[in-house]
Amino acid sequence: MGIRYATREQVARSLEVTNAAYAGSLIDAKIDAASRSAEGFLHRRFYPERRTILKDWPNYSLSPSWEMNLGDQEMITLEAVLSGGVNITSDCRLRRADDLAEPPYDSLEVLLNTSSSLSAGNTFQQSLSILGLFGYSDTSTALAGATLGAGIDSSVSLITLNPTSGTYTIGIGSLILIGSERMTIEDRRMVTSGQTINASVSDIQNARVISSAGAANFAVGETILIGAERMRIDDIAGTNILVTRAWDGTALTTHTNGDTIFALRTCLVRRGALGSTAAAHNSADPVYVHEYNPLLVELVTAETVVMMEGNASAYGSTSGTGGRQIQAPGQGLEDIRDRAWRALCRQKTRTAAI
Repeated sequence: MGIRYATREQVARSLEVTNAAYAGSLIDAKIDAASRSAEGFLHRRFYPERRTILKDWPNYSLSPSWEMNLGDQEMITLEAVLSGGVNITSDCRLRRADDLAEPPYDSLEVLLNTSSSLSAGNTFQQSLSILGLFGYSDTSTALAGATLGAGIDSSVSLITLNPTSGTYTIGIGSLILIGSERMTIEDRRMVTSGQTINASVSDIQNARVISSAGAANFAVGETILIGAERMRIDDIAGTNILVTRAWDGTALTTHTNGDTIFALRTCLVRRGALGSTAAAHNSADPVYVHEYNPLLVELVTAETVVMMEGNASAYGSTSGTGGRQIQAPGQGLEDIRDRAWRALCRQKTRTAAI
């Protein structure tokens, strides 16, 4: 799977999608397809990736001798520039066509008050080497989504992520940052939270209050497990956790004072993602979640939901039968696509391939 611009949980929160625990792999596949569709439609990648690109010595009949158009290789930050084997990093800067001083940058310039230049070296072929962070934006530091539950070395793929400050923004498909290492969340599993319930709970739908001395250790939106019943946390007040019962297709059941509360906090991760390097990290290290543009998330979520519903209707013009027949979904997608296009695609004539 590639980088996803929406999480399984974001799609599952849409009203059209239920029982996500049973449809997880299907939702993930549709999110992946919707993410690639969004890249093609908007003509750019939105995730940050540290890498080196090699460019030919520029054709001066098409651009100034001190400027290199990066095309689809938009940059966020610049680390190193070698021109004909000569390091000219300190004499270069990134710019964008509209002169805003923020990424994504689409051109590299050599400062005219220096002696540096773009040189062909021994050959014009791939004579320019550019190292940096490529992509649309790097907003991983904007939101601390969790803390690391235990120290890890560079080889483990199962990590525990605990809520912080009452929030938990981790989902399957999230791109996270710990230290300088990026990871992608591939799956989530239950682990004991270390907390128990303080009072028995009956098996009726309106018995929505779970009492626990450790309620402050949870976050609104988390999925918890008591016995064989999953619940979604809707609010927390003191030692009371207000939940939606029988979540993710599980069944109502009774629970006894002292039962352990499990939480969906163990994550299967892909280490060293997007050009970063797998490293050791310490317990309680902050975990940052990359934030994509809200319009991009909305577009990918909407496309995913439509594909999910399209499966159910065999991609016909209607779904359901008899009195429950409804128009097939997707009628509002054009509005979302238009808004995303206007906000996220600067040049409507841009045709370069992803």
